[in-house]
Amino acid sequence: MVSIVSPMPEDSLPTRPSLLRRLRDLADDGSWKEFYERYRRFILQAARRKGLSPQDAEDVLQDTVVSVARGLPNFVYNPALCSFKGWLMTITCRRVADQLRRRGRQVPLADTAGEIPPGSSVADSPFEPLWEAEWESNLVEVAMDRLRLTVSPRSFQIFDWTVRLGYSTKETAAAFGVAAGVVRITKLRMWIQMKKHLHQLRREPWPKGRRP
Repeated sequence: MVSIVSPMPEDSLPTRPSLLRRLRDLADDGSWKEFYERYRRFILQAARRKGLSPQDAEDVLQDTVVSVARGLPNFVYNPALCSFKGWLMTITCRRVADQLRRRGRQVPLADTAGEIPPGSSVADSPFEPLWEAEWESNLVEVAMDRLRLTVSPRSFQIFDWTVRLGYSTKETAAAFGVAAGVVRITKLRMWIQMKKHLHQLRREPWPKGRRP
């Protein structure tokens, strides 16, 4: 029995300055496809956790991408002033608020209409803890995907069984036909590698306290 982890693009969440520069060209379909693949699931999850339906969350995604396209020509990559993560959070937050208003629901956020000028932020808003939780969740998924690509399939499957799927050491050993000690050692080795991947993902040059 083999568990499957959905593939995600390498460096899925951290946004490199090179990609931001390429996105200024609206005709660069390849870069926009890369951006869309990196952030689609993340934005959808954040919208869904605010109580939106799958279709409304899709609308938030599309509206967010349009707002990013309009704002990027004026976005200056300067993490000391405003991270891309924080700017994207602001845009997504306001597009979620737009959808909630359309459904006749009150929005407990001030000044949620209109486009978002680069450098704006909704830090400390009710949306921020949700955003941070989704960002962290996606970092873990990216780290898991990197781990899958850098270790043997068998080692990853043992780790996946014991950590993500929650099988006991005894159950995993029986399923893979190995000793319990092999499972424990493999799990420890994979944890060490997993932490390394997470550390690399968190070494992006975001401002203190606002890293992805």
